[in-house]
Amino acid sequence: MNALGWQIGAVLFGASFFIVAIYLAKVLNSANKVVERTNRLIDVNERHITDIVDNVAHITKSVREVMDIITKITSLFRVFRFFKK
Repeated sequence: MNALGWQIGAVLFGASFFIVAIYLAKVLNSANKVVERTNRLIDVNERHITDIVDNVAHITKSVREVMDIITKITSLFRVFRFFKK
C-alpha cells in the first residue's frame, strides 16, 4: 500500500470530524432534554411563579414606604440636631 501523507491526513480529519459530530449531537440532545424539563416545570408551577412575582412587587412597595418613613424621621432628627447646637 502506497499512501501519501495528505491521504492519511484526510482520513484522520474525516474521523475526527465524525467523532466531533457525534459528540455535538449528544450535547444538543442533552440541551433539548433540559429545555423540555424546564418548560414542564414552568408549566406545572406557573401559578406559584405568578404568586411569587406578585409578592415581590408587594414587598418592594412596602420597603419603599418604610424607606420613605425612615427618610422623614432622619430629616426630622437633623432639624432637631441643628436647633440643639
